Amino acid sequence: MLHLMSLTHGELARHADSWDDLWQRSDVRLPTKRAQGIELWRQSFAPNDQCQTIVIRDSDRFVAGIPLVKDKSRWPLTIYRMPTNATVGAGDFLLDPECDIDAATQLIVRHINRLPGTLAAFEGIEIYSHRWRRLMGAFQQLGREMHLSPGHDVGLVDILHDWDAYTQAWSRNHRSSIKRSRKKLEAAGEVQVQRLRNASDDELDAVLEACYTIEDKGWKGANGTSIRRTPGLGEYYHREARMMRDLGMLDLWLLKLDGQIIAFEYCQFSKATCFSHKISYDSEFDRFSPGQVLRCIQLEQYHQDPAAESLDTLGVLCEAKAKWATRTYKSSRCYVAIGGQRSNLLLRGMKWGRRLATLLRGTRAEVTPIQPSAERYLQLAGKTTTAATR
Repeated sequence: MLHLMSLTHGELARHADSWDDLWQRSDVRLPTKRAQGIELWRQSFAPNDQCQTIVIRDSDRFVAGIPLVKDKSRWPLTIYRMPTNATVGAGDFLLDPECDIDAATQLIVRHINRLPGTLAAFEGIEIYSHRWRRLMGAFQQLGREMHLSPGHDVGLVDILHDWDAYTQAWSRNHRSSIKRSRKKLEAAGEVQVQRLRNASDDELDAVLEACYTIEDKGWKGANGTSIRRTPGLGEYYHREARMMRDLGMLDLWLLKLDGQIIAFEYCQFSKATCFSHKISYDSEFDRFSPGQVLRCIQLEQYHQDPAAESLDTLGVLCEAKAKWATRTYKSSRCYVAIGGQRSNLLLRGMKWGRRLATLLRGTRAEVTPIQPSAERYLQLAGKTTTAATR
């Protein structure tokens, strides 16, 4: 028998072990979506907002769940969002693939539809994944209006443990560029790559501050979007890095030249996947392409690690990320009208208004999507993967 629970943030903390057990059984791999990650997001970005986590329990096990934050900033609308923003994704729909999926999703959807609000906003979701298709299908069965954004591609690198085949899958230009950059860097001094996973608090804090400085010297600093120039973000990453270290999921890569950090990649490693959150390099060493060199060495080491299966580049796929990617998945946003018929009409009107605005702006030139440049690796290594699910 399935039972629905609505947990406050304090109650979720008390049921953290049950939530994390569900996370472990689910298809969700990002570790910030564990109970501690949700609570850290709440404390950092929404300390005064009403938060609840909807959970479906079967006997003594959680089998489905989704965390929501009540957002009243867009007056007069009340919107329920997942604990996710442009910086951190801590919200997702967790589902035990062995449970009664139809019954569990219907219970969650009916509860969300009864919330005192107008819209439910699900952002940064893998809309083509099995769990999200089932949840959206349950909303459709309930007759709820929905608006789905086209979303953007995210690059994924499969680690099939055949480094020669992987490098053969690169473009000729990329292969030559990496070879030249590594040679130039090695000729400039002593090169060292450090993989930091179990640092002390003092060492970790010092390294993170050095990384913030490197990022701030680049284009993000000039645009005012670096960690240093975003209030509260540096403190958040300090706390998150310690949390991930304690969970055994911190994966911070440093590229040093004569002992000086010239590039870094802040990652988390869980469920055989590396999640690349931040990568940056010191612009004074641009001639060596240190960010690309670090990524190459990192992937080479992952190919020697039997525990590694993939690297998720996160964020919007760009040309620099596509050079390494073997395939992609979609990250999308979906708005669902909840409550009565008025919210259905409102969302329908918003969709009509958006279409009208597009028509008035005129036809836009089609943008050719960026393709993963190393997709041949899947054939060269003699293996296959499921393209749209992870």
